[in-house]
Amino acid sequence: MTSTTTTQLPSLITTALVVVSVVFPLLSFLAIYYRYRARRVARQPFNADDWWILASWVLTFVMSMLVWIFAGIIGIDHFKVSPAAGVMGSLKCLWLASALVQLPLAAVKISILLFYKRIFSTQKFGIAVWVAIFLVSCWSIIFFFLVLFQSDPFDGSWTGKGRLRFDSAKLGLAQVGTSIALDFVVLCFPLPIISRLHLVTKKKVAIGMIFWLGSFCCVAAIVRLVLLNQSIHQVIDSQGFSQVFVQSKNFVFMIVEPNCSIIAACLPCYGPLFRGGRKPESLVRSIRSLFSLRSQSSTSSNSNYFKFGEANITPQNVSATESQIELKNGARSTANGERLSYQTDEQQGDGRKGGVNVTRGVEVIRD
Repeated sequence: MTSTTTTQLPSLITTALVVVSVVFPLLSFLAIYYRYRARRVARQPFNADDWWILASWVLTFVMSMLVWIFAGIIGIDHFKVSPAAGVMGSLKCLWLASALVQLPLAAVKISILLFYKRIFSTQKFGIAVWVAIFLVSCWSIIFFFLVLFQSDPFDGSWTGKGRLRFDSAKLGLAQVGTSIALDFVVLCFPLPIISRLHLVTKKKVAIGMIFWLGSFCCVAAIVRLVLLNQSIHQVIDSQGFSQVFVQSKNFVFMIVEPNCSIIAACLPCYGPLFRGGRKPESLVRSIRSLFSLRSQSSTSSNSNYFKFGEANITPQNVSATESQIELKNGARSTANGERLSYQTDEQQGDGRKGGVNVTRGVEVIRD
């Protein structure tokens, strides 16, 4: 009779949670794989932001392992142990997951900030990025230890003995709420620079949307906040935390959120994988190059166009490559051992519009 009653008690670890803990790490791993593949296609080295995104995946995978370990201890869908042991195991699992989730979320934010720093390589922006990384690191460390030591004594978080140093409900809501706020701050970081580019509003919005591909990760965080708000008081107010199983949906999104953040952080890097696609850094540098060419043309006597050889090229038709091309005040200058040459549609032979091609070993001559 006791065994039958025990099997009917719901467990924190559900089939849906186990499936999510397997599927989403695989999806985020594929996202990182294609990010690295895009690097190889573009013949670009791996940078700090690439290594940080890999570190975030490892930390996220640890959380999935946590689900699998406790699934074996307390059972899936229903407790396979006594109610007391099942509740205690569920509380311990939630306590560990709530602390550990800070680490991959912080790592993803740092990766995105380093990605911005590599693209927008200005001194002031670089300083702002390092300040933001410092704040994200402090946020992660503070909440990590607040969750770990929220109970006195230490093991009171899962035994139910002792006292709580903080209001667990408010601590959980603050943890998720500040994460959402930081996500929006990080996403908005490049917008001031983009707004100052000398482009029409439509193109500014298009560039901004490239960096806002990661905004959908905020949806998972918002859902987790709603579910947490609905369930946490119910768990705390229940006798002996007997309704801890209601946190299962919240636990699902605790796994989903960092994995979605990894996928979102990788999306802007896939340009080289598509025919004619460009890396965000190449796009921004092309805009900078175009702006530099326009600035130089405004000071010359023939300010309406540039002359390269015998061809007249208007600024609207200039297309820069990965390297930044700037014309200095001197009579001639070089651009990383490359020159600009103009070809007509017929000369190119591939059906594309005439533009600027880059070859090596010849100086750039400005009339």
